[in-house]
Amino acid sequence: MNPKKIVIFILGVLMTLFVITFFSERYLTLQGSVKEGIVLGNTMIKYPTSDILIRNNRSDNSKAKDIIESVVSVEDTEVLAVKTKTTSDLTTPKKEKPELITNVEGKMYYPDNVTDFITLLREKLNKSSCRIIHYGDSQIEGDRITKYVRNRFQNAFGGGGPGFIPIKVVYSQTSVNISTSENWLRFASFDRNRKSKVPHEKYGLFATFSRFTSYDADTTSVKKAHFVVKPFGNVYKRLQTYTKFGLHYGNNTHEVKITVYENGKLLKEDFLKTDGKYHNFQLNFANTPKEIRVELEGKFSPDFYGITLDRDTGVSMDNVAMRGEAGRVFTRLNRENFEQMSADRKADIFIFQYGGNTIPYIRKDKQVTDYAHSLIQNIKWVKRSNPDAIFIVIGPSDMSTSENGKMVTYPFLPKLNEEMKKKCLENGVAFWSIYEAMGGENSMPIWVSENLASSDYVHLKPKGTQRISELFFNSLYENILAIE
Repeated sequence: MNPKKIVIFILGVLMTLFVITFFSERYLTLQGSVKEGIVLGNTMIKYPTSDILIRNNRSDNSKAKDIIESVVSVEDTEVLAVKTKTTSDLTTPKKEKPELITNVEGKMYYPDNVTDFITLLREKLNKSSCRIIHYGDSQIEGDRITKYVRNRFQNAFGGGGPGFIPIKVVYSQTSVNISTSENWLRFASFDRNRKSKVPHEKYGLFATFSRFTSYDADTTSVKKAHFVVKPFGNVYKRLQTYTKFGLHYGNNTHEVKITVYENGKLLKEDFLKTDGKYHNFQLNFANTPKEIRVELEGKFSPDFYGITLDRDTGVSMDNVAMRGEAGRVFTRLNRENFEQMSADRKADIFIFQYGGNTIPYIRKDKQVTDYAHSLIQNIKWVKRSNPDAIFIVIGPSDMSTSENGKMVTYPFLPKLNEEMKKKCLENGVAFWSIYEAMGGENSMPIWVSENLASSDYVHLKPKGTQRISELFFNSLYENILAIE
């Protein structure tokens, strides 16, 4: 064939393929991702759009790069304590008093009177004991974010221990070493199959519980179970120091014997209460035990909401991770049971970290407003049982979907971030945005390229988690210092 004709043929094919790109459009799938193609009836033929060939597809977010370079995580350094003005002068780290910067991109957003909110936050952290409960989705599994922020708060305001730990652990746990007998079962309020397994909604303050028998177990024979708790090595020093042990249980109507050993020696024998209500079986220690072994014996298991490991004074912070949840599970819980546990725990600060699990499924503006409204309703539900607590919402991180072969921010994520912020501030809730703190739109690819986020373009890696945690802590802590 004539070489000239071959060249003309190839150019003609390429030109035809390019012209077809102008007939290709973007479509939002049911999962919220963006696909490009040509629709013929009920079929979509995947095909690139024209702008993939004519635009600059290089991911460049200089803001995200600057943020990454500017943040230095603090592993285990002691932060000087902030003292109340009523007892002594304010002691600050060796630097100038920070300026009060709030309600701007990347910083903490406060409702109404900013100074009043921060003052109340400061007062709660300076109490003889302050409990923080950090609810969230899979971004906080394994004590991620919570562990770092807890350590910073405990160094600044005192305290120790990891707080809440479920007995049956279903994900990697690096805050305490807990081992159990094989007959423990886990039940979660956010489990889609819960209705077929649990005949009630009494999941307690932590939204999960463990049992050593199923609900349909034979009650003619005695069953035994145990768990062992030890401090975890290679973690923050304050995380390894605790002197208060709590075993939280409820829904118990059968005799159950409990035997506790401290460092191999018998410490206490007792029977759990059988009135069906929530109870906290508490023990105090002079020093952190090297090992706590709990043995249980009974025909039918109570619901065990978990254990707590704290110190007598200072900050305690519970990590309550709910994989796949969007923060809308609370209104389904049993009110009386939740109130009983809330009255015992007396949380001062609640942190809600949700939103990421909804983003892939949002296809229209109404879903954005509906979600933000639903989240606030759940926060109000929790606040009814904890009227003196203050609430902070942490919005989702940047998340990427593929568009013309390029990873870009999900279409509705910026709108969701703004709507969550708006609803929070209207309802007396503080708001902090991971999306903004990362650098905003299309920042996730930069965090992935810097090995700070996973290749799923959704989850942060440990080093990325540390940087985000430091940004969050500093946003709060510097505001506290600024209102001297």
